[in-house]
Amino acid sequence: MQTPDEWLADFERKVADLQQKATEFKRDLESAGSTQTSEDRTVTVTVAPNGALLDLRLDDAATAKPAAELAAEILRTARKARQAAATTVAEAFVPLGGDRAIVQRVDDEPEEKPPAAPKAPESEDYSETTRVFDEDKW
Repeated sequence: MQTPDEWLADFERKVADLQQKATEFKRDLESAGSTQTSEDRTVTVTVAPNGALLDLRLDDAATAKPAAELAAEILRTARKARQAAATTVAEAFVPLGGDRAIVQRVDDEPEEKPPAAPKAPESEDYSETTRVFDEDKW
């Protein structure tokens, strides 16, 4: 059985260890953003640890690409950056008792597909016979 002094010393060691781990966690989390460059080096994307876009850089060759191709490259590069940031954030939790398997699950997530382009609305005919407001219902 521990004496009160031994218990207190053990408790203080545990608190000091947790404080050190919390400091390291905060530092790791603050630096968990990611910068990724496209394979052709025309697009560079930087994201915060939460995946928010912080910076987008396009070189001169990028602006010569067709708009749809450039948009796809930006999205692809941004997904890579978000994935890298998510892996770093997951790894930051491991020293605090986080499950290492979560890092593997984040790394194994398939690349998300960009949403389909919205369809253009069908043209509507607002001729004189189409009433938007019925004045008698005011």
